[in-house]
Amino acid sequence: MTGSQSDIARRRFLALGAGGVAAALAGRSAPAQSTPKPEVVRIGVLTAARAWTVGRFDGSFEKALGTKVEWVSFPAGGPALTLLAAKQIDFAIFGNTPIVAGIARKLPIQLLGSPEIVATSERLIAKPGIATLKDLEGKRIAVAPSSTMAFALEAAIRINKLDGGKIKRLPLTQPDTIAAWKRGDIDATYINGPFWGELLADGGHQLLVSEQLQQDGVFVWNSAVVRAEFADAYPDTVVAWLHAVQAQIERYKADPDAVARILAQNYGAPFEAVRDTLAGLRYPSFQEQLGPKYWGDAATAKDAPLIKALGDAAKFLADTGELKPDSIPESFVPLVNYALLRKAFPA
Repeated sequence: MTGSQSDIARRRFLALGAGGVAAALAGRSAPAQSTPKPEVVRIGVLTAARAWTVGRFDGSFEKALGTKVEWVSFPAGGPALTLLAAKQIDFAIFGNTPIVAGIARKLPIQLLGSPEIVATSERLIAKPGIATLKDLEGKRIAVAPSSTMAFALEAAIRINKLDGGKIKRLPLTQPDTIAAWKRGDIDATYINGPFWGELLADGGHQLLVSEQLQQDGVFVWNSAVVRAEFADAYPDTVVAWLHAVQAQIERYKADPDAVARILAQNYGAPFEAVRDTLAGLRYPSFQEQLGPKYWGDAATAKDAPLIKALGDAAKFLADTGELKPDSIPESFVPLVNYALLRKAFPA
């Protein structure tokens, strides 16, 4: 294919929108829906831009699901758990650490893979005068409570042998963190993009990105979740939703800048910050996720790396007092809906 032909193909792909591509995927890999459709599907979404949400702005999810869609925003994983518990959302994609907390508290949810692996999208940003991680001792650090950033911050403190007792953690949402930074109430923050873009522009500098923790066996990611009751009642809608998410991520991969511009415009964020945030996540396909590098399949799940990492996150939450050790399930394997994942993406 020539360069011009490739450009034309890419434009046609983008013009389809996520809904059109999702329909094509569904036609290849799963039969038409045979179970009832819900009157409305409520999708929880972070207040920060994410690649898979690009279809929110052109009706792609409505086309893919064949029903009304409502979007409900949340600032971090903790509020997402509240929305799920109240049955105010059916689907969401957010951090593995709060998801583990929800599971330990018997929230009836199921995991549907990990479409976003955190690399550089979450960063530890500090003010001038803090040159090393050791300099964080005696300082005030803001971090969203029960978040992947909180997990990464504690891991960084442990790995680098810092005196955690000398570091004051302030549990703030990310928008509140921006305000606290400007008031001079904090010295550093572990924060998600595109929020860190504003802090870098205001004189902050980067001390760490979450990807650097992987060499010490610490992984953070964003999992897709569904309410168990919804999955039982509408399994074909779950399959269609998974196809739609995959299609939108493929749309992003086809032209990252074009998707970043759409999201920047709709989220009211600087293009460069959105572009860099999206590039700071890794996007394994759902087929890849069902391989040995991530979740494995139902037969090999107990040895899968991300199943083990869920256990590590649970231990972290127990060590910090956020969970009782006896609330942690013996195995996280039953919480992953391998059956619907395989129905959506056969081997």
